Amino acid sequence: MLSTLWLLAAAATGHPVLVPRVVVVTAFPPELARWQIRLPLNDELPFPGGAGQQNLAWNGSLGVLAMVTGMSSKNASLSVTALGYDPRFDLTTATWLLAGIAGVDPMFGTVGGVAWMQRLVDGTVVKYLDSREMPQDWETGWIPVHRDRPYGLPQPTPTERAGSVKLLNPRLVQWAHNLTQSLELPDLEAFRRLRRNYAPTFLPAMQPPSVQMGDLVATDVFWTGPAQAGWARNWTKYWLPAGGDVWGQQGVFAMSAMEDFAVAEALDALHRVGRTRGVDALLVLRAASNFVQPWPGHHVSADMDFFEEAACEAAFLAGSEVVRRLVARSSKPADLEV
Repeated sequence: MLSTLWLLAAAATGHPVLVPRVVVVTAFPPELARWQIRLPLNDELPFPGGAGQQNLAWNGSLGVLAMVTGMSSKNASLSVTALGYDPRFDLTTATWLLAGIAGVDPMFGTVGGVAWMQRLVDGTVVKYLDSREMPQDWETGWIPVHRDRPYGLPQPTPTERAGSVKLLNPRLVQWAHNLTQSLELPDLEAFRRLRRNYAPTFLPAMQPPSVQMGDLVATDVFWTGPAQAGWARNWTKYWLPAGGDVWGQQGVFAMSAMEDFAVAEALDALHRVGRTRGVDALLVLRAASNFVQPWPGHHVSADMDFFEEAACEAAFLAGSEVVRRLVARSSKPADLEV
């Protein structure tokens, strides 16, 4: 009812309401550029309410809308919410694709590879003790808000888990993975040189880029190093125990990024007021621009091997396959053959 009244009000202004089949979400302009040029998305629409300070990109024939949210969780949630309440659009049937770059765990995959996310874990709302001041028997200073030590017992309750985990639609995610898993991704010589350094400790890092599925930890910190990577792996397992949700298996930390959990939160809030289909209609695709830790024996540094353009290319190659298929048929997951 609320969404109907909103659309009637928009129609009363005399401007036609646009009905996207797909909304592509990016965090900063390089992630958007290929979509504009090659999908293409030739029309620009002003978007003063967005935190990314970028116009929206639109293709009316395809019914595809794309946005730049701005980096960080606060900008992502602000921008998605602003779009959700924008009277120019009816987003009640749209499928959303967050497509961007991320850091990859060398225990999961390699640079240039992509992963469709199954679950999103919040790594921002935590307690923290500096490693120099925490008890000596602790592995990390990152502590769940409702516990007094890292990975503290008892295990998170369903209510606690609901506040820190977003479960993506298994049917939709599996469909997207099935569609793209045979895709040949670029394998640069620079990738091959870098991943040789991870032998023999990190076998997944040594493989050519591929399309995988995994779980993501979202935090507003650009972090790197084996200690933080160990935290992310354990944090993922803590919040995603085996048998704890519809995916069934224990969590596997795949990639780290900023905006994902906030985008899902915003979509769920918009769903509650009838403006989107919520997280059930969200796909998250991340392409690895860097490893989250250096190879064994190499010093930890804020400067890391970073392949922004190559990762943006991989995200577009896999993401555009799914978008074109969604456009060619109904955007509702119930109509997709998995």
